[in-house]
Amino acid sequence: MSGIYSNENNILTRLKFGDVKLVNQKDHYFSRIHVEDISNILFESLTKFKSGEIYNLSDDKPAPSMEVTLYGAKLLNIKHIERIEVKDIKNEMLKNFYKDSKKVNNKKMKEFFNYSFKFPTYVEGLNHIRNNFI
Repeated sequence: MSGIYSNENNILTRLKFGDVKLVNQKDHYFSRIHVEDISNILFESLTKFKSGEIYNLSDDKPAPSMEVTLYGAKLLNIKHIERIEVKDIKNEMLKNFYKDSKKVNNKKMKEFFNYSFKFPTYVEGLNHIRNNFI
């Protein structure tokens, strides 16, 4: 499953409100996708579908949350973010998030729908959000 972000709910918004910590977790990758790409793919599926098939919806770049957070901080010119260890996370659901990597392969979906992402990675997605909504 991919993490879904939007123009309203994303790392930039969380960074602006100061509720982000850098979690030290080595080799923790996670796939993401912008909600606009999800809606475009679902719209395509209304006219083109194959019964019984499952398609993974994710962008082209699984990345560690630390990488995405640091990129967001760079866009917002935030210099210091508190770092914590996974064991120090209070929220059990968030702590469980860091137990496994969740890379999603989107090749089948891209080929079947012949889909080109509006936001192929978090970089394009976050740049768009910063330039248009923040």
